[in-house]
Amino acid sequence: MEFSIRRGALIVGISLVSAAGASRLSAQAVLRGILYDDVTGERLRGTVMLVDPSTDAPLFHTTTDTLGQFTMQIRSGTVQVAAVRAGYKSVLSAPMAFQNGERLTIRIPIAVDGDPQHAIGVLEHIRPGDQKTSGDVRKTALDGFSSRRNVGTGLHFDHAQLVNSQRRTLGAFLQTIPGLRVGDPNATSSMSMARNQAFAATSSATGLSCQVAWFVDGHRIDIPGRRDSMTDALGTIALDNIAGLEVFRGVSEIPSEFAEPDIRCGAIAVWTRIG
Repeated sequence: MEFSIRRGALIVGISLVSAAGASRLSAQAVLRGILYDDVTGERLRGTVMLVDPSTDAPLFHTTTDTLGQFTMQIRSGTVQVAAVRAGYKSVLSAPMAFQNGERLTIRIPIAVDGDPQHAIGVLEHIRPGDQKTSGDVRKTALDGFSSRRNVGTGLHFDHAQLVNSQRRTLGAFLQTIPGLRVGDPNATSSMSMARNQAFAATSSATGLSCQVAWFVDGHRIDIPGRRDSMTDALGTIALDNIAGLEVFRGVSEIPSEFAEPDIRCGAIAVWTRIG
């Protein structure tokens, strides 16, 4: 699920948005996200706003932290999400309808020149009817994990196997996986599939990308062909926060759920315990 981005003369009176706006947008739905540079993948400090699509008036704004992260509470209704940063072109999403109890996590690209190449990506979207308990949500998400483990293609590790490994982080655990090379356990950009080195050399000569693809809770998180700080930090995730891990060490092992045209050297899927 993606929202297209359109550019326009986004005129926003940030100074007119008072703290009273926060109380009007009481804790009904939750919008979370990450603002990042579309070219480099670097997380950015900036301003993220809710805009009334009927009047173009700003309703509420917040500033992202040093990791580009933000959180907003929204009353049910339709809004647009805008992002602004000095030296960058502002972006404005298509209208987005929210329901009470809904939870949405997005990543917003912003570019210095013109429109970003990537659309606003959805990392997590939980609707009110889906929110039984966090345990129920995790159980549903892991149904596919169990099915693929039963088929036996790729390597699959459940929570008990991970925490019993005596390793503390995902990157440290991946160092133990046969067929996976890990230069720095804290940086996924240093990881490659050993069995694909010949293809990697060919890809380098032809200009094709042969990076490992990363999925978190079923959503692809890496930016194809680029290194970005958000994906790079996945290696630091504590194993206690992971419900399941899948490692597919080549195209032949990748199941249809994760198959994408640019994935040529394998993929890693992480299923978290905390939504």
